[in-house]
Amino acid sequence: MAVVLTILKILGIILLCIIGLILLLALIVLLVPIRYKARGQYTEEAVDADFKVRWLFFRVLGTFEKDKGLLVKAKAAWFTVYQMEMGKKTEETAAKQEAVQTDRENEPEKIITEGAPSEEEEKVKDAEPAGEQLPVPKDDDSVIPNPNGTAEDDTEDLEIFGSGRPETKKERKARLKREKEEAKARKAEEKKQPKPEKPPEETLEYKMEQFRQKIEKVETKIDHVRQFLDREATQRTIERAKKLLIKIIKHLKPKKGGIWVHVGLGSAADTGMMLGKIVWLYPVFGKWLLIEPDFHHKVIEVKGDVKGRVRLGSLAVPALIFYLRKDTRRTIKLAKKI
Repeated sequence: MAVVLTILKILGIILLCIIGLILLLALIVLLVPIRYKARGQYTEEAVDADFKVRWLFFRVLGTFEKDKGLLVKAKAAWFTVYQMEMGKKTEETAAKQEAVQTDRENEPEKIITEGAPSEEEEKVKDAEPAGEQLPVPKDDDSVIPNPNGTAEDDTEDLEIFGSGRPETKKERKARLKREKEEAKARKAEEKKQPKPEKPPEETLEYKMEQFRQKIEKVETKIDHVRQFLDREATQRTIERAKKLLIKIIKHLKPKKGGIWVHVGLGSAADTGMMLGKIVWLYPVFGKWLLIEPDFHHKVIEVKGDVKGRVRLGSLAVPALIFYLRKDTRRTIKLAKKI
């Protein structure tokens, strides 16, 4: 009995250690912040940027320059585990492209020189004596002509094309008249024959009925959406979703630094309309974003240097609470049925 209790005690300790390790990892993921830092500028003088994302022992570094392109590195502690370059043309790639281009240009010359005989072969051919050339049998020699001097098909040609004398005017008129009468007779026979009935899928009534059914389906869907939006549970869920979205944006926004934007659309009216559309977000970006409008010129310049952090727990916990509410789950079920 003591042995069994000892085994159970060891198993319980191992199980508690595993549970504690899982909880520790979950707390690390939820509470340790992901820190980010970015700097860049987009002006007439220069276009460059660099960013850095760090979490525990992992880092992602990136730099961008207009002439050199984008370079991204992912590091674990001091080791580089991933590296990517985009838009940068190295000397090796340039040399390879030039070599391929020269090969393509010289391809026709190679083909001509490979097919032509060499100088030695031409000398051997010139040294050989010109012997008597035997007649080469042709495929047409196998045809035996008629002793009368005409081919065997002459009789059939005469039957098809006539005796060979020119057609007179009377014969031509008679032939044209006969052809017109035959065409009229064919048209009359075609009119007498009953027209084939169209399949029901091609009739106008069937198409109109299908169009009417589609309109009815769209109207019923619109009616269902209106009923869905008029429900109290849906209204409460939409209000909570708006509050959750504002919390997420506030948490994701930079904590230090700022961004300066000099923008103009070339027209005072267009620039004013653009500012009017984004001014409702001023409580969110007012502390770290400075917009300087230009009402006379078409220009866009951006300079910025921001720092911030993101905790997954600050996003996951409100999202989980929002999902576990009865109104939210009921709204999701109703939305799937629409």
